[in-house]
Amino acid sequence: MMLWLHGENGTEPAKFNIPHSVTLDSAGRVWVADRGNKRIQVFDKDTGEWLGAWTNCFTEEGPSSVRFTLDGKYLIVAQLNLSRLLFVAAPPAGSIGDCSVISTIQLADQVLPHLLDVSGKTGAIFVAEIGAKQFLLVYSRFWWILAIL
Repeated sequence: MMLWLHGENGTEPAKFNIPHSVTLDSAGRVWVADRGNKRIQVFDKDTGEWLGAWTNCFTEEGPSSVRFTLDGKYLIVAQLNLSRLLFVAAPPAGSIGDCSVISTIQLADQVLPHLLDVSGKTGAIFVAEIGAKQFLLVYSRFWWILAIL
């Protein structure tokens, strides 16, 4: 049973150009990487209501994949052709606000991060990439703690 649907091609709110990845946050929002429009669009998970979009972090290239860190404090965004991962501050419930990049991981040339996942047990970040055709462990919990210190 389908509860709601957005899927028309376009640049207006709730329309897409290469919707590439989706993730949920603890506040009941669906975050969609709208790669071709260089933005992340946000929807209510129950009603499908469009809640807003982030565009200011993606002037060079749109997001190819999005996932929240285990603690929900950051949204990890893969940018395929820039070979990088962005760590963006997650907004509080009830607000979308503006995209605010906290940290960036620049990957090696020809490492093209395509899809992400975060371990629900350890918080480890896994990246499937299509340039060198590899599967990478980018951060384990131990490394993340060292990065914060």
